[in-house]
Amino acid sequence: MRISLISIFKPIALSIAAIAVMGLGQGVVRADEVTLAGYTNGTFNGTPAANQGNGLQQTSLMGLSYTNSTFSGTTVNGFRGLGGNPAPQGTQGVNNLGTLFLANTTNTYDGNTFTLRVTFTLPTGITNPTGGTATYSATLTGSVLPNGDGGVRIDFNNAPILFTFSNAAASGSFLFSVNDLAVDPGQSASITGQITAAQQTAIPEPASMLLLGTGLAGVAGAVRRKLRARKEN
Repeated sequence: MRISLISIFKPIALSIAAIAVMGLGQGVVRADEVTLAGYTNGTFNGTPAANQGNGLQQTSLMGLSYTNSTFSGTTVNGFRGLGGNPAPQGTQGVNNLGTLFLANTTNTYDGNTFTLRVTFTLPTGITNPTGGTATYSATLTGSVLPNGDGGVRIDFNNAPILFTFSNAAASGSFLFSVNDLAVDPGQSASITGQITAAQQTAIPEPASMLLLGTGLAGVAGAVRRKLRARKEN
């Protein structure tokens, strides 16, 4: 009797194990890479309004001017740098956070501020910060003399901000931070930043979960048929 029961349940147990492995495979947390895209806006001595869009935007303070940028890319090992070269003055940048140009005009910038707004359009479904947008504030220090000496330092709050997202395909998170920079008179410099600790987990497709449920139901039916046949014999 014991041998007969083992012969009945052994293939059924193997089937259950195979289906369980398939189901667990659907829920394994993997640090998949994240594709990101977005744009920036900036304002001196104020905060950029949300939802300005990804079109060309410029603003200036005395001899210091800012032009915004768009960016896109995919992380590698959870990291993506946004450090593209500065764009020509008045031209929207690519894969940085905007371009600052400092003219050779005499000015003092101490005590002024600059605020950068970064808005992500990918990944979709960003739940925090609201609307996928966050601001990074900076203080300005420096002067430009009549002979062109000097420069300006833009000192950002470098603390990373956590972004979380969830959409039909995946859920995950990443950190985004902005770097300090300095600009020489008569030159341009790009604002740079980076995505770190990016990860996402794929959400199982409904068809896969249906297949798992169907398989388990089939195993249950097989058990009943084996037991019924045993009783009849």
